[in-house]
Amino acid sequence: MPVDVNRPGPWNHRNLTARGTRFHVALAGPEAPSGSGVLTLLIHGFPECWWTWRHVIPALAQAGHRVAALDLRGFGGSDRPPSGYDLVTLAQDIAAVVRSLGHERAMVIGAGLGGQVAWALPHVAPDLTTAIVPVGAPHPLALRSLRSRALSGPALQYASLQIPGLAERRLRSRSALEGLLRSWAGPHTREAVAEEAPYYAELLSRPGAARSALEPLRNLILSRAETAALERPVTVPVLSVQGQLDPVQPAQAYARDTHHVTGNLHQATIRRSGHFPQEEAPAELVRALMPFLAEVAPAV
Repeated sequence: MPVDVNRPGPWNHRNLTARGTRFHVALAGPEAPSGSGVLTLLIHGFPECWWTWRHVIPALAQAGHRVAALDLRGFGGSDRPPSGYDLVTLAQDIAAVVRSLGHERAMVIGAGLGGQVAWALPHVAPDLTTAIVPVGAPHPLALRSLRSRALSGPALQYASLQIPGLAERRLRSRSALEGLLRSWAGPHTREAVAEEAPYYAELLSRPGAARSALEPLRNLILSRAETAALERPVTVPVLSVQGQLDPVQPAQAYARDTHHVTGNLHQATIRRSGHFPQEEAPAELVRALMPFLAEVAPAV
C-alpha cells in the first residue's frame, strides 16, 4: 500500500501547482479574507517533510495564526523534479506557493534546510517576506566560512551523505535513517525523533525520493545567484533559533548571523534540544516563537 502523506489531524491537506510544480501543504488556523493577513509558513528540513511540524501546527493555529506546512520540492507529497534544488529556486518556490494560497505576505519558519531557504527568501521576494525564523540553520555564508572545522560524529555523517548510491540506500533503510536522526538529536530527546524514522524512510523509498532529498545537500558550492542573494544584508526581522545540544551546526556560526542582518535580530536557544527543536521540544519552541510572532505577524 502506498505511503499516505495526508496524515490526519487538526489541519486540511491541499495540493497546488506553482511554477509548474505540484506542492503539498497542510493548512490550519483561521482564514483571513483573500490577500489580507500574514501567512505563517512552516518549512521542514532534511530528511523530513511537513509532518515534522505536527506538534507546532495546532499551537500556532489555536493562537489565531493561519498556518501552512509545506513539502519542499523533492520531499513528502510534492513533486520530485530532476533539478531546481538550489536555495534561490527553492525560495522562488516558496514565494509562488504563498501567492497561490492567496496571500501577499508571509512569515517563514524553516528548520534545517528550510531555514537555509528562509535566509534566501528576503532577497528573492522582498515584498512578500515579513520576517524569517531559521531553526537549526545559521546563515549559509556563516556555515561555509567555518567549513574548515574538524569533522567528527554527526558532522562526518553529514559529509557521508555526499557519496552517491550509499547515501540513497541509507535513507531508504529504516535502521540507518533512525541512526542518523538519533545522532542529530539531543541525548535526552532521541526517542522523540527516532520514532518517526519508519515513516520518513517509507517516504524516501518511493522512486526518485532519496535522490531528490539529497540534491540540496550536494550543492556544497553556492552558485553565483545564491551567493549574490545571500551576500545582501537581511533587513526584515529575524529570530534565529538553535538547539542547545545541536551536534550538526556549530555554535560559532550562529554568532556570525549578526554579520548578515541589519534589521532586528533576535536569538533563542532551546534547552536540551538537538538539531530538531520542533520535534524534540515543540512546547518550548512555541514559547520562543509567540512573542516574535505577536510583534511581526499578529494573529488574525
